[in-house]
Amino acid sequence: MKKAEWYDSKNIRIMKFSIIFILFSIVIQLPLFEWNLASSSTGNDPILPQSNQLDPQKNIITSQNTGNSNSNDDAGDRIASIQEQTSDPNVDDSQIEDEGNNTDVVNPTPSVSLNNGQGSSSGQKSVSAEIIPACGQIVQGSVKLGSNLICDNDGLIVGGNDTTIDMNGFSLKGPGIDSNKVGIMIGGQNNVTITGNGIISGFQSGIYISGGTDVYANEININNNKVAFYLTGAQNAQISNNMVSENTIGVALHSSKDAQVNFNQLSNNRLSGVTLINTANTTLHGNNILNTSNGIFLDTQSSLNNVDFNNVFNNILDINNANNLPININNNHYSNNNCQTSLPSGLCIGR
Repeated sequence: MKKAEWYDSKNIRIMKFSIIFILFSIVIQLPLFEWNLASSSTGNDPILPQSNQLDPQKNIITSQNTGNSNSNDDAGDRIASIQEQTSDPNVDDSQIEDEGNNTDVVNPTPSVSLNNGQGSSSGQKSVSAEIIPACGQIVQGSVKLGSNLICDNDGLIVGGNDTTIDMNGFSLKGPGIDSNKVGIMIGGQNNVTITGNGIISGFQSGIYISGGTDVYANEININNNKVAFYLTGAQNAQISNNMVSENTIGVALHSSKDAQVNFNQLSNNRLSGVTLINTANTTLHGNNILNTSNGIFLDTQSSLNNVDFNNVFNNILDINNANNLPININNNHYSNNNCQTSLPSGLCIGR
């Protein structure tokens, strides 16, 4: 009998211990459950990128003096060199600053917009970044000026294909026409657009295009540069609806082809409005060119170009085909140009 009572007492103690252990486990696990619940409630939500999580290729900063060049290879080498410097972990900021003639390294300010498109699935958000650049910065993607930029060195350097620069009504000013600096440099990139009713002035080349394809520049006021637009080795560029004034040369194309220079207002450019050197299959159409030495000049090696419906007047010489070279030799075509003087004669309407 005593043995049975001892077993009953032991069972009761075991049951009490089990109950206490279960209650203790519930108390301990309750906060963990609440923490897991809070964590899981945010696990399926989209994580929006912060400014420092954007594509690093869209945030390449340079403070190096890149200068100007007439070679596409040189332009590409300079961009690659700048990218290598800014990505080299062994180069600190002070070294970069010294090599950049004390130009500050400025991080761009990304503007992130969130859109819930009708075609997107529930709860998803599309994220786009727009970079606000600084002087001397290598840019790509969607770029929009947020203020006037006054630069001691180069303005902006395009570092990738499919780039759009929106001047946004602001100005980009350089150190002067006798410098070797460029306002916007495109060194072999394709599908680049520059627009936005801005002003580019005070550079050796306002917009410098070396080797690029499908570059579009429109609605820019570009003045007081040595050369407003300088294209070398470019293909299928379009220069249209720009105000080009008070430069030494308005538009210069060298060893380029398939360009379109249309509907621009070119005035008071000292040496030439539009100059073509060794350039082919280019169209000059609907431009107003006045108050310069040579309104339109094409050299001996420029052939198969079409010059039509331009208003070219009040220049020392309105149209100059290779200093009086007969047009059947270099096969350029002139028609319906409203002008007074030409070499050879007969390239103006009624003259």
